[in-house]
Amino acid sequence: MLNKMAPNSTKKFYDDLSADYHLNFGDWDEAIANQAKVLDKIIRKYAGGTPKTVLDCACGIGTQAIGLAQTGYTVTASDLSPLSLIRAGVEANKRNVIINFKVADFLQLERQIEGTFDVVICCDNPLPHLLSEDKLQLAAKNIWSKMNPGGLFITSIRDYDEILKDKPLSTYPIVVETNGAKTFTFQTWDWLENNIYTLNHYVVTGVPNNFSTSLRKATYRAYRRDQIDTVFKQQGYTGLKWLMPAESKYFQPILLAFKA
Repeated sequence: MLNKMAPNSTKKFYDDLSADYHLNFGDWDEAIANQAKVLDKIIRKYAGGTPKTVLDCACGIGTQAIGLAQTGYTVTASDLSPLSLIRAGVEANKRNVIINFKVADFLQLERQIEGTFDVVICCDNPLPHLLSEDKLQLAAKNIWSKMNPGGLFITSIRDYDEILKDKPLSTYPIVVETNGAKTFTFQTWDWLENNIYTLNHYVVTGVPNNFSTSLRKATYRAYRRDQIDTVFKQQGYTGLKWLMPAESKYFQPILLAFKA
Protein backbone atom coordinates (compact mmCIF):
# COMPACT_ATOMS: atom_id res chain seq x y z
CA MET A 1 0.00 0.00 0.00
CA LEU A 2 1.35 3.43 -0.92
CA ASN A 3 0.60 6.36 1.37
CA LYS A 4 1.18 9.23 -1.03
CA MET A 5 1.57 12.78 0.21
CA ALA A 6 0.92 15.65 -2.20
CA PRO A 7 3.67 18.24 -2.78
CA ASN A 8 3.84 20.26 0.40
CA SER A 9 5.62 22.96 2.31
CA THR A 10 9.03 22.39 3.84
CA LYS A 11 7.44 22.52 7.29
CA LYS A 12 4.91 19.82 6.44
CA PHE A 13 7.57 17.67 4.79
CA TYR A 14 9.62 17.57 7.98
CA ASP A 15 6.57 17.20 10.22
CA ASP A 16 5.55 14.16 8.17
CA LEU A 17 9.10 12.78 8.16
CA SER A 18 9.92 13.37 11.85
CA ALA A 19 9.18 9.81 12.98
CA ASP A 20 11.27 8.28 10.18
CA TYR A 21 14.09 10.80 9.71
CA HIS A 22 16.66 8.73 11.62
CA LEU A 23 16.34 6.04 8.93
CA ASN A 24 18.31 8.27 6.55
CA PHE A 25 21.44 7.46 8.55
CA GLY A 26 21.18 3.72 9.04
CA ASP A 27 22.67 3.72 12.56
CA TRP A 28 21.49 7.08 13.89
CA ASP A 29 23.35 6.94 17.24
CA GLU A 30 26.56 6.31 15.35
CA ALA A 31 25.80 9.27 13.08
CA ILE A 32 25.16 11.51 16.11
CA ALA A 33 28.50 10.58 17.64
CA ASN A 34 30.51 10.79 14.41
CA GLN A 35 29.05 14.13 13.33
CA ALA A 36 29.64 15.64 16.77
CA LYS A 37 33.25 14.48 16.68
CA VAL A 38 33.84 16.11 13.29
CA LEU A 39 31.99 19.34 14.12
CA ASP A 40 33.73 19.68 17.49
CA LYS A 41 37.11 19.32 15.79
CA ILE A 42 36.18 22.00 13.25
CA ILE A 43 34.89 24.37 15.94
CA ARG A 44 38.02 23.95 18.05
CA LYS A 45 40.26 24.55 15.05
CA TYR A 46 38.51 27.48 13.41
CA ALA A 47 36.42 29.33 16.01
CA GLY A 48 38.16 32.08 17.91
CA GLY A 49 38.67 31.99 21.67
CA THR A 50 36.93 29.25 23.62
CA PRO A 51 33.53 28.76 21.95
CA LYS A 52 30.84 27.55 24.31
CA THR A 53 27.45 28.47 22.87
CA VAL A 54 25.93 26.94 19.73
CA LEU A 55 22.74 27.69 17.84
CA ASP A 56 21.61 24.87 15.57
CA CYS A 57 19.11 26.79 13.44
CA ALA A 58 17.86 23.81 11.41
CA CYS A 59 18.10 21.08 14.02
CA GLY A 60 15.47 18.64 12.72
CA ILE A 61 15.24 15.70 15.12
CA GLY A 62 18.50 16.72 16.80
CA THR A 63 21.26 14.85 14.99
CA GLN A 64 23.89 17.58 15.38
CA ALA A 65 22.40 19.39 18.40
CA ILE A 66 22.33 16.28 20.60
CA GLY A 67 25.88 15.27 19.74
CA LEU A 68 27.27 18.75 20.40
CA ALA A 69 25.39 18.97 23.71
CA GLN A 70 26.87 15.60 24.69
CA THR A 71 30.31 17.02 23.82
CA GLY A 72 29.80 19.86 26.31
CA TYR A 73 28.49 22.83 24.34
CA THR A 74 25.54 24.91 25.54
CA VAL A 75 23.11 24.32 22.69
CA THR A 76 20.00 26.15 21.54
CA ALA A 77 18.24 24.31 18.72
CA SER A 78 15.53 25.65 16.44
CA ASP A 79 13.55 24.36 13.49
CA LEU A 80 10.40 25.32 11.61
CA SER A 81 8.93 21.82 12.13
CA PRO A 82 7.17 21.51 15.52
CA LEU A 83 6.92 17.72 15.24
CA SER A 84 10.65 17.43 14.55
CA LEU A 85 11.34 19.48 17.67
CA ILE A 86 9.06 17.26 19.76
CA ARG A 87 10.98 14.22 18.55
CA ALA A 88 14.30 15.99 19.20
CA GLY A 89 13.23 16.80 22.74
CA VAL A 90 12.31 13.18 23.42
CA GLU A 91 15.64 11.99 22.02
CA ALA A 92 17.61 14.55 24.06
CA ASN A 93 15.84 13.44 27.24
CA LYS A 94 16.67 9.80 26.50
CA ARG A 95 20.34 10.77 26.34
CA ASN A 96 20.22 13.03 29.43
CA VAL A 97 21.29 16.20 27.64
CA ILE A 98 19.79 19.65 28.12
CA ILE A 99 19.01 21.63 24.96
CA ASN A 100 16.87 24.75 24.63
CA PHE A 101 14.47 23.93 21.79
CA LYS A 102 12.53 26.65 19.97
CA VAL A 103 10.24 26.68 16.93
CA ALA A 104 11.78 29.18 14.51
CA ASP A 105 12.32 29.70 10.80
CA PHE A 106 15.92 30.54 9.84
CA LEU A 107 14.44 33.31 7.67
CA GLN A 108 13.19 34.94 10.91
CA LEU A 109 15.90 34.16 13.47
CA GLU A 110 16.50 37.81 14.28
CA ARG A 111 12.93 38.10 15.58
CA GLN A 112 12.30 34.60 16.87
CA ILE A 113 15.53 33.65 18.69
CA GLU A 114 16.93 35.60 21.65
CA GLY A 115 20.62 36.25 22.17
CA THR A 116 23.74 35.63 20.13
CA PHE A 117 26.08 32.66 19.90
CA ASP A 118 29.72 31.74 19.39
CA VAL A 119 28.80 29.25 16.66
CA VAL A 120 25.73 28.90 14.45
CA ILE A 121 25.26 25.66 12.52
CA CYS A 122 22.84 24.71 9.75
CA CYS A 123 23.72 21.19 8.63
CA ASP A 124 22.41 18.40 6.40
CA ASN A 125 21.39 20.47 3.36
CA PRO A 126 18.69 22.83 4.72
CA LEU A 127 19.67 26.02 2.84
CA PRO A 128 18.82 24.58 -0.62
CA HIS A 129 15.14 24.52 0.42
CA LEU A 130 15.36 28.26 -0.35
CA LEU A 131 14.57 28.41 -4.05
CA SER A 132 15.66 32.00 -4.73
CA GLU A 133 18.85 33.89 -4.01
CA ASP A 134 16.74 36.59 -2.33
CA LYS A 135 15.59 34.03 0.24
CA LEU A 136 19.16 32.79 0.64
CA GLN A 137 20.24 36.40 1.28
CA LEU A 138 17.53 36.72 3.92
CA ALA A 139 18.69 33.53 5.64
CA ALA A 140 22.30 34.75 5.64
CA LYS A 141 21.18 38.08 7.15
CA ASN A 142 19.20 36.39 9.92
CA ILE A 143 22.00 33.95 10.73
CA TRP A 144 24.44 36.88 10.90
CA SER A 145 22.19 38.54 13.49
CA LYS A 146 22.59 35.57 15.85
CA MET A 147 26.40 35.41 15.71
CA ASN A 148 28.73 36.98 18.24
CA PRO A 149 31.51 39.20 16.82
CA GLY A 150 34.17 36.84 15.50
CA GLY A 151 31.60 34.05 15.49
CA LEU A 152 31.69 31.03 13.22
CA PHE A 153 28.95 29.81 10.89
CA ILE A 154 28.97 26.19 9.71
CA THR A 155 26.65 24.80 7.07
CA SER A 156 26.68 21.64 4.97
CA ILE A 157 25.04 20.94 1.62
CA ARG A 158 25.00 18.16 -0.91
CA ASP A 159 27.84 18.28 -3.41
CA TYR A 160 25.75 19.98 -6.08
CA ASP A 161 28.82 20.96 -8.11
CA GLU A 162 29.25 17.25 -8.76
CA ILE A 163 25.55 16.36 -8.85
CA LEU A 164 24.77 18.92 -11.56
CA LYS A 165 27.17 17.22 -13.96
CA ASP A 166 24.74 14.31 -14.41
CA LYS A 167 21.56 15.31 -12.51
CA PRO A 168 20.94 11.84 -11.06
CA LEU A 169 17.38 10.57 -10.76
CA SER A 170 17.70 8.60 -7.51
CA THR A 171 19.82 7.76 -4.48
CA TYR A 172 20.98 4.37 -3.28
CA PRO A 173 18.64 2.76 -0.73
CA ILE A 174 19.54 2.56 2.96
CA VAL A 175 18.41 -0.71 4.54
CA VAL A 176 17.72 -1.16 8.26
CA GLU A 177 16.62 -4.44 9.82
CA THR A 178 14.85 -4.53 13.20
CA ASN A 179 13.23 -7.58 14.79
CA GLY A 180 12.93 -9.35 11.45
CA ALA A 181 11.34 -6.39 9.65
CA LYS A 182 13.25 -4.43 7.01
CA THR A 183 13.02 -0.76 6.14
CA PHE A 184 14.29 0.62 2.83
CA THR A 185 14.77 4.38 2.53
CA PHE A 186 15.59 6.03 -0.78
CA GLN A 187 14.91 9.13 -2.87
CA THR A 188 14.01 9.90 -6.46
CA TRP A 189 14.60 13.35 -7.93
CA ASP A 190 12.47 15.07 -10.57
CA TRP A 191 14.52 17.87 -12.16
CA LEU A 192 12.80 21.14 -13.08
CA GLU A 193 14.08 24.46 -14.45
CA ASN A 194 16.85 26.56 -12.82
CA ASN A 195 18.37 23.50 -11.12
CA ILE A 196 15.31 23.06 -8.93
CA TYR A 197 14.18 19.52 -8.21
CA THR A 198 11.38 17.73 -6.43
CA LEU A 199 12.68 15.17 -3.95
CA ASN A 200 10.46 12.12 -3.47
CA HIS A 201 11.37 10.46 -0.18
CA TYR A 202 10.26 6.81 0.05
CA VAL A 203 10.14 4.62 3.14
CA VAL A 204 9.32 0.96 2.44
CA THR A 205 8.88 -1.16 5.56
CA GLY A 206 7.62 -4.60 6.58
CA VAL A 207 8.34 -8.29 6.09
CA PRO A 208 8.33 -10.32 2.84
CA ASN A 209 4.91 -10.24 1.13
CA ASN A 210 3.71 -7.52 3.50
CA PHE A 211 5.40 -4.20 2.79
CA SER A 212 3.93 -0.70 3.03
CA THR A 213 5.32 2.40 1.35
CA SER A 214 5.19 6.05 2.39
CA LEU A 215 6.06 8.92 0.09
CA ARG A 216 6.83 12.49 1.13
CA LYS A 217 7.83 15.31 -1.22
CA ALA A 218 9.99 18.41 -0.88
CA THR A 219 11.55 20.94 -3.24
CA TYR A 220 15.22 21.97 -3.37
CA ARG A 221 17.47 24.15 -5.51
CA ALA A 222 20.87 22.72 -6.40
CA TYR A 223 23.20 25.63 -5.54
CA ARG A 224 26.79 25.49 -6.66
CA ARG A 225 29.35 26.42 -4.03
CA ASP A 226 30.32 29.67 -5.74
CA GLN A 227 26.67 30.79 -5.72
CA ILE A 228 26.49 30.31 -1.96
CA ASP A 229 29.84 32.06 -1.52
CA THR A 230 28.58 35.10 -3.39
CA VAL A 231 25.47 35.43 -1.24
CA PHE A 232 27.30 35.13 2.07
CA LYS A 233 30.05 37.54 1.03
CA GLN A 234 27.39 40.08 0.07
CA GLN A 235 26.01 39.83 3.61
CA GLY A 236 29.42 40.65 5.09
CA TYR A 237 30.76 37.20 5.99
CA THR A 238 34.53 36.83 5.76
CA GLY A 239 37.08 34.03 5.57
CA LEU A 240 34.82 31.68 3.63
CA LYS A 241 36.30 28.20 3.37
CA TRP A 242 34.94 24.92 2.02
CA LEU A 243 35.93 21.63 3.63
CA MET A 244 35.30 18.66 1.39
CA PRO A 245 34.46 15.23 2.85
CA ALA A 246 37.92 13.80 2.10
CA GLU A 247 39.41 16.49 4.37
CA SER A 248 36.75 16.92 7.04
CA LYS A 249 35.45 13.31 7.21
CA TYR A 250 31.93 14.78 7.20
CA PHE A 251 29.38 13.27 4.83
CA GLN A 252 28.72 16.52 2.92
CA PRO A 253 30.80 19.55 1.86
CA ILE A 254 31.00 22.06 4.72
CA LEU A 255 31.14 25.85 4.41
CA LEU A 256 32.82 27.90 7.13
CA ALA A 257 32.14 31.64 7.31
CA PHE A 258 32.93 34.25 9.93
CA LYS A 259 31.42 37.42 11.35
CA ALA A 260 34.24 39.96 11.45
